[in-house]
Amino acid sequence: MGEAAYCDVPPKKIRRHLPPGTGNYSVGCVDIMCDHTVNGSFFRLFYPIEKTDVYKRDRQWPKWCPRKQYGHGYAYYLGTSKKVFGKILNWMGGDVYVPALWQGPLDFNQNRFPVVVFSHGVGGNRTTYTTICCELASHGFVVAAIEHRDGTASLTYHLKEKFQRQVSLLADHDEHSRHQYYTHHAHGYQEQWKWFERPNEEIPWDDYTYRNKQVHGRADDCIRVLEVIAAMDAGKEVRNSLGLNFNMKQFKNRLDLSKAALVGHSFGGSTCVCALSKDNRFKVGVSLDGWMHPIDEAIYRDIWQPLLMVNMETFQWKKNIVQMQRLQDKEVERTMITIKGTCHQSVTDFQFLLKKPLARIMGIRYTLSPRIAIAMNNKAILGFLNKHLDIPCSDTHEDILTGKHRFVISGTNVDLS
Repeated sequence: MGEAAYCDVPPKKIRRHLPPGTGNYSVGCVDIMCDHTVNGSFFRLFYPIEKTDVYKRDRQWPKWCPRKQYGHGYAYYLGTSKKVFGKILNWMGGDVYVPALWQGPLDFNQNRFPVVVFSHGVGGNRTTYTTICCELASHGFVVAAIEHRDGTASLTYHLKEKFQRQVSLLADHDEHSRHQYYTHHAHGYQEQWKWFERPNEEIPWDDYTYRNKQVHGRADDCIRVLEVIAAMDAGKEVRNSLGLNFNMKQFKNRLDLSKAALVGHSFGGSTCVCALSKDNRFKVGVSLDGWMHPIDEAIYRDIWQPLLMVNMETFQWKKNIVQMQRLQDKEVERTMITIKGTCHQSVTDFQFLLKKPLARIMGIRYTLSPRIAIAMNNKAILGFLNKHLDIPCSDTHEDILTGKHRFVISGTNVDLS
């Protein structure tokens, strides 16, 4: 069945939703918590599924804001009333859905899919960049969007063991066998929520020692997620502590670990660079409006992979750009571009939640239309990943990567004099 058979325009009565992916696949997603403790991995997995009319299956869409607590978390991060502003944020995003099929089956028309690990910025979480993740998945990538538990997420949680008991069960195999007792271990868990952590009054927001320790911890989070993905590809037992009835075995021999990439926004941008320097399995990285302050000399020395730095027009400053320029290398492609008419939130989903006037006041969009802004980011990411992971594609988006597109600047708009 050709693409023309699928509905590209949503019907009039449809759930409020984020922009769908534009690639040849529809998108499935599921939450995975591997190891229920604070030291485990927690991420939302976006992956390609067979092309379908997702608008006819909107009852299978998950909510963008998975729990009302996350609206309160955003409010707390912004320093506003959780009770009042949290309700406003839940009103804005609580009825927004993701045009992806919850726990849909992985597409089986391709042998292996390349992998992306996505690291959020300060105040984000595993769903903040859903539009980008869905776009990548629709083009054949399996994307793991991490929810960091180091205090940089607006809100997150892990599971704490509430009780453990042993129950002895009596069983007879047949009339001639003796009674045999089996022990069943019963566990109970309760959610332990972790709010965004601000440095105490004695530590500045951008304290280098504090943030450098965090960036290394976040990079280790990315590496642990890659280990989970590798275990899924190997067909090993991967226990999802969330208790979802989701078939992990379908990913066996379906994930191409030789084509693993990192993408991150803001603090996630420096996390991406740090993880590249620590694990050679990551072959390429993309930093979206990256915050370079936490990076140390060892990271500059050890990174060898290609890197794309996509900056927004209104966020960057001289010192940060100078740090980015240190990453540029004549032997390896380290490209820097700036998208005109964008602000720091132009890579997040927030820009789709509000109408233009209020969005401008709140600083979550600038002059460029959100759909164009996200399209510029998506095309830049896809063009760079496809190029350096040797993935055949119909459009390499060279006009964007070289700064020849009318909405793109090659390099930076920041005055470095």
